[in-house]
Amino acid sequence: MSSSSWLARHRGGVSLAMAAGSLTTLELCHAQGWLLAPAWQVARHAAEGATVGGLADWFAVSALFQRIPIPLLSRHTNIVVKSRPRLVEGIVDMVQNQWLSPAVIRERLAHLPLTDSLLALLAHPDARRRAERIVRRLARRLVSELDNHALAQFLDSFLRQQLAALPLTPALVVLLRQLLEGAHFDVVWHSLLDGLDRALADTGFRHTFNQLALEALRGYEEEGRWNKLKAWLGKTQLAGEQDDEKVAHLTERVLARLHAELQTLRHTPDAPLRHDIRTLLVGWLARLEAGDVDFEAAIHAFQRTALAQLDTRPWLAQLLATLRQNLVRQLSHRDSDLNQLLAGLLGSGLAALADDAALRERVDGWCRHAINVFVEQNHDIIGDTVRLSLSPTRLPDATLVAQIENRVGHDLQWIRVNGAIVGGTVAGLLAVVRGLVA
Repeated sequence: MSSSSWLARHRGGVSLAMAAGSLTTLELCHAQGWLLAPAWQVARHAAEGATVGGLADWFAVSALFQRIPIPLLSRHTNIVVKSRPRLVEGIVDMVQNQWLSPAVIRERLAHLPLTDSLLALLAHPDARRRAERIVRRLARRLVSELDNHALAQFLDSFLRQQLAALPLTPALVVLLRQLLEGAHFDVVWHSLLDGLDRALADTGFRHTFNQLALEALRGYEEEGRWNKLKAWLGKTQLAGEQDDEKVAHLTERVLARLHAELQTLRHTPDAPLRHDIRTLLVGWLARLEAGDVDFEAAIHAFQRTALAQLDTRPWLAQLLATLRQNLVRQLSHRDSDLNQLLAGLLGSGLAALADDAALRERVDGWCRHAINVFVEQNHDIIGDTVRLSLSPTRLPDATLVAQIENRVGHDLQWIRVNGAIVGGTVAGLLAVVRGLVA
């Protein structure tokens, strides 16, 4: 520690020691009969006043920060610690209601370019990467809710509404015109044959067809025709001992015959059935173009019936679950196409914000409004934060006293010096006055 720093911390004590030393020396000289001239008497009284003034200010300054064990006076010492609750509340009031009042914060925010500051921050690569991580986390949170049952129900309802509002007639006209073109109709025709062929090969379809045949045969039995039908089945030489085995064999033969017919139709461009289907489609198109009211009513009735029976929720739930799995997998890899897309969207969004002054002003206005509302609704947080910072747990008494002394200790030392100077000056002037009067 340098000599100047030591003197700055102890100049009050030095001044008191000098005053007390001067008083002791002059009193000893006076007692010995030395230095009896009037000027020395004035100096003696001045030293006495300086000592008294220095002692008084030492007590006043010391009483602020520590307990002084003087009877009757000690209860008025250690003022900072004893007055701590009042000091804290005074600081809270000053900070919360004056320095950081809602009006002050609102006024300050009005001149802050919040969006420009954000854009400047995100121009740094590290800040941009942190922003991208935030976007990815937010995306993962949103994606995790894709398989929510409520979302599938909403999409089902939305899809129904859109299909109900869809004008089918114009769409059907365009569709039929395209289907009736040569190449398109060939695709439709072969797709129809492929679909029928797959249905004939399906085990479930065969089982259903067989059950329907058995039910039809039971109907014949109720009408008394079962014996005649069994005789016919016997003549066809169907395999099997039981009736249901013969019916199953008959089903296989019928389905095989239908399959053969489909193969024949596939290789017969001028098949009558192909011509009949095309004629049917041409007739539908003509009725739609002519505005056939009955035909359009039938289409709308079919639309309503189909929508009433349509339930896309299971399909949508499965689709959303699959979508969720794929998106989660994409978001889990930093360099995936989806994350690259999100980074690109963030960059383009920031670039658009930087180029649009009006948009930046609107964003600033929204941010200012949100901050002001938050401050007004939670203004007590400022006071609570100050109280917590100044609480004995965070700031013990000894630390509080030391911090105040470090901030104002030098000025308080000058108060002690000034007390000694003023006390000595006043005492000296009074001694002069007494000498002149005497």
